[in-house]
Amino acid sequence: MGFIKLMLLLPMGLGVILLLIRLPKEIRNQYYIWYSNYINMAVLLNIFAMLFTPDGGTYRGNLSRLVCLALLIWLLQEMRKKRFQTIHFDQGLFLFRSSPLHWIFCHATYRIVLLSLPSFETQKFLLLEPLSLIVMFSLFSFHKKRFALEQYFGFADTLVVTTITVLSWYPILLPFKTNGPYIKNLNQNEWDMILIPLQLMVIGFALLAIFKNTKQIRLTTEN
Repeated sequence: MGFIKLMLLLPMGLGVILLLIRLPKEIRNQYYIWYSNYINMAVLLNIFAMLFTPDGGTYRGNLSRLVCLALLIWLLQEMRKKRFQTIHFDQGLFLFRSSPLHWIFCHATYRIVLLSLPSFETQKFLLLEPLSLIVMFSLFSFHKKRFALEQYFGFADTLVVTTITVLSWYPILLPFKTNGPYIKNLNQNEWDMILIPLQLMVIGFALLAIFKNTKQIRLTTEN
């Protein structure tokens, strides 16, 4: 599964985005709907696939499926608000316009909990969330804050996830020896007690956003 994910991320994820960035503007504009639909489908399928993450026999693993589903519905609504025209290119950067900051932080919290499951080699992906957010802020600053901060997350996350996945296959050895983790190893029940409240908070935020979006979409449709 790790190899399959690597093959999907490189040519069909980051590879496609870099190709679209390099295409002439006229071609991008001509086939914009196709490109946008491809990116939308790739994003939604990537999140949908996380529903099938092994729960490791933990309560938070089972609850993570509900969290994932709520985030997926929320994102789908955000895409609909943009009429699924979610992508934009500017000065060599790829921008994704349908992931508000609240969704990004909820998604980061969800993924942090997911990485705590026994099925993940957590140490390999420990820097995933902080690096994605740091790169998002860096792209925002590099681009002179031309667009909203959240629009840089899609490109930032794609860069970070692909890089970390590649490095996990070709690990860089540390120049020093480690004596194991410096925090107490908790059992799975203790991790459940710590992390399930975070999941419940994410579900609460997601349901509130879904309710607001549903109301907004309904009013827009009626008008």
